[in-house]
Amino acid sequence: MTGDRAMIVDNESGLLLMRNDQLGERQWRSDDCYKVIFSPYGKGIYQTIDGDQSIDRGAFFIFNPKDEHKQLQAYHEKFLIEIQPSFLMEAAEKIGIGHQAPEYARVSYRHPQIQQWMTFVREFIITQESEESHQLFLDHSLTQLAILMLEYGAGSHQTSFPSIHIKGPVNEVMNALKESYREEWTLDQMAEAAGMNKFQVAHLFKEETGVSPYSWIQLYRLFRSQHSLLHTAEPILTIALQHGFTNVSSYNQLFKKVYRKTPTEFRRLHRFHK
Repeated sequence: MTGDRAMIVDNESGLLLMRNDQLGERQWRSDDCYKVIFSPYGKGIYQTIDGDQSIDRGAFFIFNPKDEHKQLQAYHEKFLIEIQPSFLMEAAEKIGIGHQAPEYARVSYRHPQIQQWMTFVREFIITQESEESHQLFLDHSLTQLAILMLEYGAGSHQTSFPSIHIKGPVNEVMNALKESYREEWTLDQMAEAAGMNKFQVAHLFKEETGVSPYSWIQLYRLFRSQHSLLHTAEPILTIALQHGFTNVSSYNQLFKKVYRKTPTEFRRLHRFHK
């Protein structure tokens, strides 16, 4: 794709869009599909009714159906995939992940498998000029992406924050945090687990995952709590404290930030469909 142009490939299950023009502010949208936004080169910014959402270079973000949003900025290129809920649910049923459409968390992060898929698809679309090739490629690629979204997308169907399989100090920190996620952690303790100083580990962790170490452990606690929230009758306070939150207020605040609803509302919406 050269010059200022847009490329759209679509079928009944979804759509792929790549463009390097009109990257500034756009109109408000509220689509009936899941929309996976990628930022291959630099930060993208979207406005939502709850504030701006940044998507760092190499990261992705998933809008749920009917999520109101407006593109404010895309760096050098806009690259997104739309997937119909029925198509995602068909994939979910085939691999045994629930019977209700997932609700994805408002979290932007990096994941190696997602990045590999994004890189491969972009390169193919850019280098192959045949529209027939694009169409056939999209048919298979959407199935792959649906599986990746279900496996590695952070949402209501998960019982843990999606695993990231990487080597090195960040992996050491993650393993330590997972083993003791109910405990309080300081950046100094994380640095000790990594064998680095705290400034190095904070930078490397954010570079590898797209989120800070503290944000990661808080998200890990929240997603670990979802099973208890949806499959038990335990009080919200008990669940919060059992999963490493110091008080129910911080648990509620994080839930509101991630899902735009309280744990009680989340439980009411999702638990009887599990």
